[in-house]
This record gives sequence, C-alpha cells and structure tokens, in this order.
Amino acid sequence: MEGQPTERPLKVCPHCSVASRTDADTCPNCGKSYVRGRPTLRWSWWLAIPIVAAAFAIGYFGISELVDGDDTEGISREQAESVPGGISPDELSERLGGESETVSTGGLTCASYTVTDGPDPAWLFCFQGDKLVRSDPIPE
Repeated sequence: MEGQPTERPLKVCPHCSVASRTDADTCPNCGKSYVRGRPTLRWSWWLAIPIVAAAFAIGYFGISELVDGDDTEGISREQAESVPGGISPDELSERLGGESETVSTGGLTCASYTVTDGPDPAWLFCFQGDKLVRSDPIPE
C-alpha cells in the first residue's frame, strides 16, 4: 500500500460535464475552472426590492387607515341614551343626524342607527304615529 501510487481524484466539469482524473484546477477539455463562481445578483432582485417596499407601504398606510380612521357613520351610545321619549321622527333626525334604516311593522315605524361605541352594534327608535314610544339597543 505504501509503494502504490495515489490515485487522482475524479472531477466532473460543471461547464462541459466531462469526467477527468486530474489534480488540476481547470478542466483539460474546456479549460474552465472546476469551481463554480458565485452567482451574480440578477436583475430580478432589483425588481423585487421596489415590490417589497410598495407592499410594506400599502400595508403600513392601509393598517393606519383602519386604526386611525374615525370616519364611520353612526351615533355614540351616549347620544342614543340621551334621546327623550315622545319626540317626533324629524326631531330625532335633527338631534342625531346621519343615516338611519327605517322599517314599518305592526303600527310602529322604527329607525335603526349604527352605534359606533359600546357593546351593541345598533340602536332602535320606534314611533307610533309621530311620537317616540320605544328606544332600545339592538344586541348582536
């Protein structure tokens, strides 16, 4: 074993795919290096950077709009509770403003307002004729 010549390693060229037993750093067939060079940064990465930045900006400003946006239409729970009984639909509309859904059923005309705070999503004001007879929160 000590007297035997050492066998050269088998190397496969990454460029021309020829297998050779050699100690050289270059392929005897094509002359290129056996060691592959580090891949260069492709142009696609430069395209990805603005896309990621745009996604971040949209996410940041979209979330801040959801969190900071107090532009929801509706009334507060305190406003709903402060409406006195016996007022007319016109007085209610003047007092609360905004949009309401109106439903007529069983001789009552009821207006529903969205509540922007509190546990209940809406408040129902029911009129009999021209007089407020009922004012209750609508639970979820």
